[in-house]
Amino acid sequence: MTVIRRPNSAIVAALLIALTSQHASAQTVLARVLDGESGQPVIGALVHLIATEGQAQSSTLTDDLGRALFVGVPDGRMHLRAEMIGQATTETALFLVGHGETVSREIRMETSAILLEGIDVSASERCEIRGGEEGMIVAEVWNEARKALLAASITDNRGLYRYETMRYDRDIDAETDAVLSEERQRRDSYMRTPFESKPADELVEGGFIQDDGGADIYYAPDAAALLSDVFLDTHCFRLAEAPNPQGFIGLEFEPTEDRGVPDIRGAMWLDPATAELQWLEYSYTGLNRERRSPRVGGRVEFRRMPDGSWIVPEWWIRMPVVGVSQDYQGNRNTRIVQYHQTGGLVLDVREAGGRGLGRLARTGGIEGVVRDSLGLPLQGVRVGVVGSNQEVYSNSEGRYSITELPEGRYRVQFLDERLEVMGYVSDPLERDVVQGEMSWLEYVTPSVGDVLFEACRGEVVADNTVRLAGVVVDEKGQGVPLATVRVGYTRFRLPTGTILQDQSWMEITTTREGFFKFCGVPPNTRLTVDAGLGEVMSEQAILDIPDHETGRMLTIRLPSGTRPSGVM
Repeated sequence: MTVIRRPNSAIVAALLIALTSQHASAQTVLARVLDGESGQPVIGALVHLIATEGQAQSSTLTDDLGRALFVGVPDGRMHLRAEMIGQATTETALFLVGHGETVSREIRMETSAILLEGIDVSASERCEIRGGEEGMIVAEVWNEARKALLAASITDNRGLYRYETMRYDRDIDAETDAVLSEERQRRDSYMRTPFESKPADELVEGGFIQDDGGADIYYAPDAAALLSDVFLDTHCFRLAEAPNPQGFIGLEFEPTEDRGVPDIRGAMWLDPATAELQWLEYSYTGLNRERRSPRVGGRVEFRRMPDGSWIVPEWWIRMPVVGVSQDYQGNRNTRIVQYHQTGGLVLDVREAGGRGLGRLARTGGIEGVVRDSLGLPLQGVRVGVVGSNQEVYSNSEGRYSITELPEGRYRVQFLDERLEVMGYVSDPLERDVVQGEMSWLEYVTPSVGDVLFEACRGEVVADNTVRLAGVVVDEKGQGVPLATVRVGYTRFRLPTGTILQDQSWMEITTTREGFFKFCGVPPNTRLTVDAGLGEVMSEQAILDIPDHETGRMLTIRLPSGTRPSGVM
């Protein structure tokens, strides 16, 4: 398969110089790019100012009027080249730029579109230099990807936008993919680019994983790195064997040789209908055995803005966390136990003048309803994402909504304080979040029997008994700690034909939350239940628990002034 080496290197090199020439002369070239058929301005076209020797003096993008301005142009003969993703390239004739002159040229883009649909994406097994038709197809796909990368790099160099971004760091379980913990930081400011890599020569020479005082730093390539001569000289390209599930065409790349440092291999995916680059995904090569995994790598997305510029709206890097264990013979075993993922999302983009270019709905969320065991909406249940400080409460309709979650698999915890004080905490539920969508998750609180069973888990429970649990509260509904709860009952027996009554009772002290439990009270028996704290006593409750029930839950109220001294 064809190796693409240094395509349009003169144009690519222009990215690394300012829009003004190093010459101090004041010549100016103004280009206006129009559609060849309609005559309307072409927004976001790439325009290059080319010297007679073929070197690109500068490159820029057209504005909303189709204009591209070049200042500080040196004297001499020049010509202009205009490119547009999915369109054929158009060039002007040579023109002379005299000292102190301002030269204007109009460029009418040819209407013939470049279509990637219908391309035979069958690829060879090797990434190698090869001529012929296959090499021309690879070059054509690369040329469309190059245009998007070049536009993204020019946008970065301009630094015209105010970005609202969210950066996150999360730990992911290696077996379940669930997010174990996550921290987020938001930023809203003018910046050159929301995503930036190291210079390409440093990455190629030192590797895409570099040691920083004993810690490994993983890097992702940005547009400038992918366009650089040093990257193109050390990597080859070929078409992916088949389109991805969305039908996009993949342009794969990999190192041409093992240079002894960690490198990257991956694919750029383009929409065949528009020829626009969608995203880059990659993995790392040259990793130690214990760090190797197909899930170690990253992704960089690209998006064309309404004004024709290109930005990176989302990126992430996933790194392995290696754990060490010993078997019974003392042998050390290493394996990946977690993944650490760091990434960023652009939530909103604004021009320097404040005009918004549209919010980028790159996050998702989880919403749903909480119901009790009878199916009725339940208010006041705390719903949160495990490992994050983001929590909400269900409303009067039982509804809840957690928003602005980056894509991933989350564990959602439902906490009902009325059950939590009784020792019942349900296991988290997992739900996948997809960008731009709200995932639905419904939760039903457990029945009284389930709560009582969990409350007495680990306790010795006699046969033919039932459970009684509850909470002692004050007039404000707050749990009363250190209160004494007493259960009394009468038993009848016939030892010698005479009916005898035995008065029995059980006592227990409430927990700090006011919770109490009796894990073995007689069923089908009249029970009296009361609570006291010092000289303050509650009213006596009378109940009878049938033997076919697991038990009962009870709330006991004490009069005012029942909080013991020294208890907060």
